[in-house]
Amino acid sequence: MISPLVALGGADRWLLLKVNRAWSGPALDAVLPVITDLQKRAWFVYGAAPAAAALWLWKGKRRALRVLVVAALAVGASDMIAYRVIKPLVARPRPTVAGVPVIQRAPIGGRYGFPSNHASNVATAASVLSVAYPPLTWAFAAAAFAIGYSRVYVGAHYPGDVLAGFLLGILLGWPWGVLMLGGGKGGGGPGRRRR
Repeated sequence: MISPLVALGGADRWLLLKVNRAWSGPALDAVLPVITDLQKRAWFVYGAAPAAAALWLWKGKRRALRVLVVAALAVGASDMIAYRVIKPLVARPRPTVAGVPVIQRAPIGGRYGFPSNHASNVATAASVLSVAYPPLTWAFAAAAFAIGYSRVYVGAHYPGDVLAGFLLGILLGWPWGVLMLGGGKGGGGPGRRRR
């Protein structure tokens, strides 16, 4: 009889190869490697991201600044826990390191892949932003999914690495956002307008 862990590992590898090799195409090859490494693209780092942040801070004033600081602190905590604590403890090799025949479409980073830092960080940010701006939860979730999917597509992670990263990000980001921003209607809490 096959153990549940072996079965899960087999399913993880099967889905990785489907996403990375079978469900691919020129359009995805052009877009997903860009999405997976936006933080390394000069046009994003020095253009789009600062412009979006400036507009958000200008329109949202002090509340936007508060949300930005809370999100940055939460993402920093998520990144440290995933990279410094869980990855060395679990020590699960990335697919390329383990010899899985993936097509590597982007640099993979370190030796270990569980959990995905990209996934944990974006899920943390999405969770905090969803607490602050509940009507936009679907947009934050879609962005997180796109980044997580891109990590599997480029061959950097197993789907299980990404799912674990999402879980870690939600477990850290959501409570952090509720505690720091309040969880009432529209983000509530101390940032509400006084009448």
